[in-house]
Amino acid sequence: MLDELAPVLTDGKGKDLLRRLNSKKDVDQALPAEMELALLWGIGSLGEMEIEPEWWGDSKRPDAITDFLVPRITAAIEIAATNDNSLSGEAEMDAIALQIGAAANRAQSGTGEYLYYHFRVTSGYEAGKYYRRRLAPKGFKVDEAMRAAIAQWINSGLSANGRLHLQGQGLDVEVERKTYKQTRYHNIFSSMPVEAHSVDDNPLFELLRRKKRQLKAAVQGTLRLLFVADVGSSLLNHMGKFGWRDPAGRTVSGADVIGHFVRTYSADIDAVVVFSPTIERSAWLGSDPLGREPKRWTVTFFGTAQLPQSPIGLERLASILPAPHYEGYQARSLFRQGSFAPEGRGQYLGMTVTTNGKENRHTIAFPARLLLDLLAGRISEEWFRKYLTSGGRNTNLFEHWLNMGMTLSGAEISPRSLDEDDDHIVLHFSDDPAARQFSLKKE
Repeated sequence: MLDELAPVLTDGKGKDLLRRLNSKKDVDQALPAEMELALLWGIGSLGEMEIEPEWWGDSKRPDAITDFLVPRITAAIEIAATNDNSLSGEAEMDAIALQIGAAANRAQSGTGEYLYYHFRVTSGYEAGKYYRRRLAPKGFKVDEAMRAAIAQWINSGLSANGRLHLQGQGLDVEVERKTYKQTRYHNIFSSMPVEAHSVDDNPLFELLRRKKRQLKAAVQGTLRLLFVADVGSSLLNHMGKFGWRDPAGRTVSGADVIGHFVRTYSADIDAVVVFSPTIERSAWLGSDPLGREPKRWTVTFFGTAQLPQSPIGLERLASILPAPHYEGYQARSLFRQGSFAPEGRGQYLGMTVTTNGKENRHTIAFPARLLLDLLAGRISEEWFRKYLTSGGRNTNLFEHWLNMGMTLSGAEISPRSLDEDDDHIVLHFSDDPAARQFSLKKE
């Protein structure tokens, strides 16, 4: 995508995309950059496109200008991406967890890595409006009294099985010491789901309001579109799915928020389009028992009187985009674990085994990247063997076939699509008299 866009990328835009894409630690830079790159590439695949045009009426330039999304009409497109950061309370809970973990480490080195945090919730009505809040206030500071309580709990010797209940101004958290190390961001929990209680007082509405300013200088007759990508946003991901609306009306959905925005600012914007990676999982076993198929982009259109119907170019754009490997929240979690780092372990394809009893021939196809990671020293031989035997639960097929008197009779590489980031090594095994006891073959 970068190579194909290079001729139309301005120097500044290209450097900005590369900086964000190569950000190894900041998921809030890397994933939005991936979506911006993909959507720009998709728009460019429809036909000629201009990125951040210098001739735009002011310094707030849209991401793309094209005449091919809506036939014979110029469209100015601004791209945004959003996640659950502000609504989930994750940042606030993580900040408090880090302070408690640091206090535990001061009492007994390393113990903070084993702590798990359950933040409690409060709810009710204020001035007739429903509210629900996590008891993890922004900017909360652990004081000396609380640090002393943490140290006493850690040093008591009961912390391995017991729990510590901490309360402060706006804070209510139960700390549990696990028997195994915890992963940051996976060591915090609240029973409160990600939800919004107002159509205009939430991060999604504010993002849309901020982004529409990029389109302010559009000349008359130019369509002004906001493309919003889901990089871990429940409000966007849940749209159209079962249970996406609150029957009690206490919370608002992503569709409620965007619909309200479009109606409020119909003089400033002509449409909002949501792109959300979707992996459909059925309760019934199908072609893929792991539930990884089918993968697609859910495209939801919110129009105005100027553009009431979704243009056919949007369908073409959605079909051009490579199928997503993960939903937004999954990609976000895996990124934080280093799964996409170039120096990390690869993303492996599955393994298949086929048997031809008549010809006494067996075939195994396993990930080429798995072998490369072994040869490069990124995984151990033990890890390699565990992968091939599903953690030791399955038979070592190579040993089994060799004991049967079968040896390698052929090998090949089976290339997969470019978007798989992996190929299959295919090994063929057949009967070999040199690997078994001799016998007489009778007709």
